[in-house]
Amino acid sequence: MSTNSGLIHEDAHELLQPFVRTEITHLSLALCVLGFYLVTIGQFSYILKSRLFMSSALISLCVGIAVGPIGLDWVSPWQWVNFDEEARYNLTFQLTRLVIGIQVMFAGIDLPGAYLRREAWSLFMLLLPIMTIAWFISAGFILLLFKGLTFLEALAISACITPTDPILANTIVKGRYAEKHVPKAVKDIISAESGANDGLGYPFLFLAIFLMQRTSHGRSINESLQHWIVTTWIYQILMSCVIGALIGYIARKTLKFAHTRQLIDHESFLAYGVGLALFTLGVVGVLGSDDVLACFIAGNSLTWRDFYRIEASEEDTFQDVIDSLLDTAIFIYVGAVMPWSEFTSEFISPWRLVVFAICILIFRRLPAMLALYRFIPALDGFSEGLFAGWFGPIGVSAIYYAILARENLPEDRVAVRESVFPIVIFMAMSSTIVHGITIPATKAAPLAIKRTKSTMSYASRRNNLFSRWFRGSDNGSTSNVPDVPTPANVGTPAAGTPAAGSRAVSRRTSFDDSQHTIREGAVANGGMPAPITVGKTEGGEFAASREEAQKDAEKHMARTAGAEAGSDGDVGQQEMREAHPAHGNGHKVEFALPWGA
Repeated sequence: MSTNSGLIHEDAHELLQPFVRTEITHLSLALCVLGFYLVTIGQFSYILKSRLFMSSALISLCVGIAVGPIGLDWVSPWQWVNFDEEARYNLTFQLTRLVIGIQVMFAGIDLPGAYLRREAWSLFMLLLPIMTIAWFISAGFILLLFKGLTFLEALAISACITPTDPILANTIVKGRYAEKHVPKAVKDIISAESGANDGLGYPFLFLAIFLMQRTSHGRSINESLQHWIVTTWIYQILMSCVIGALIGYIARKTLKFAHTRQLIDHESFLAYGVGLALFTLGVVGVLGSDDVLACFIAGNSLTWRDFYRIEASEEDTFQDVIDSLLDTAIFIYVGAVMPWSEFTSEFISPWRLVVFAICILIFRRLPAMLALYRFIPALDGFSEGLFAGWFGPIGVSAIYYAILARENLPEDRVAVRESVFPIVIFMAMSSTIVHGITIPATKAAPLAIKRTKSTMSYASRRNNLFSRWFRGSDNGSTSNVPDVPTPANVGTPAAGTPAAGSRAVSRRTSFDDSQHTIREGAVANGGMPAPITVGKTEGGEFAASREEAQKDAEKHMARTAGAEAGSDGDVGQQEMREAHPAHGNGHKVEFALPWGA
């Protein structure tokens, strides 16, 4: 019996041997996360982006944090490089460099023909005075909040967060909200600035680095400044612009030649921009010049005559798909690589980082833009200056510059070498979150305020109803049905109803593609608020339909009549409908907002 049981045990052991050997690798887990995000979140992308106005960068960052080491630990860049810190920095640097290069190439392609020449003064104001002010303001807050840093070290860190991020800027200037509410001139200048100042961050960063290196290299201040001018301005900035313009010019001529003679197929034509970005990154990177700036110049040079932009815009889904994939992948990676343990050290602490992020988001760029927007021809008015000043996001490009700074800082600068990456990546996370929820918050806040006012008005009417019921009416009746407004009490609105003649302030009417007009109305019969006519102009925004206007008017009349429920509400609604037969009956689209303008 024991022998048979032993044979059964051995047979069972052999049968349980695995037929397929499973191997869980880091690449497989990363692909699972990325694919699951694209498939699952993509099914609700229209609601998230077009209805809730959520940015893909914000969603991807949150997913990266959730699957990173602090969360589920499915995606861990530390394990990819066997916990080698320098290898992790190098991997992050190369990934951000690749994504930024392609994105600034797309930004240059999307600009109208000869845009850099036509808006040269606007770009000059954004790239020199405003960037310089933002550089010094950021350095001041760094000195104020973080201990152990010198002024030059603060300038080196602030240079990383001075440029705006082209990836986050791309999410701002595209989408349903931007198409309806952001003028094309503002979208173009934001894209141009984000593409150009990514490359122009080099002079700000290396000025501080070269001045810190003067003791170790035995240079004087004058020699350091000369080295900065020759190395940074001439070799990196000027040379990259020349190489980028030359590459774009040759690419434009050869592409047009191939296109007119039908030598290139449609798929290769659409992918031409991506290939040109990779080629420019490689060539300029080998030469040691500013490859990011060269990509932006090459992209704008490619579409200098609007040939490629117009031809590719007829079917631009390929570029949009590449944008979406790059944005998703890089921000999931940023969320996973977040160094949470480094946010607490000898030189920094979490509360200092939070205060620093608040100060930078408010004061880094916005005051300078509001003070100088009058000198920027591309911005028309205070509202556009406010929009461009607020939406100067900090993102992947800041991480790129932080790693570049860490590689070039002197070895004896321990404080800044340990602080630059945690401070900058925390700012990138904060900017992604704050700028990602700005538009949803601005869309939700007015709705919440209107609903609050409507609720307060309804509560006020019910309080008046209960007061009249408790005290009794003048003739001694205690009827719980409120009086229907009569012509005698017209002009004395009830509590919570806006005063007569309320005015709705119109939006800026100089939009390129749309115009939304709100006209002042007059008080209708029965003490109703001022009706507001919303007309739809050519190419304009939404206009209320007659059916929706009639429903809104009926709802308001029912509330004004004070009908609580059932047949009383129907009677009051019918009386008000008979008293105001004009509403929703042959008039131009008109409706009265219950809470006023």
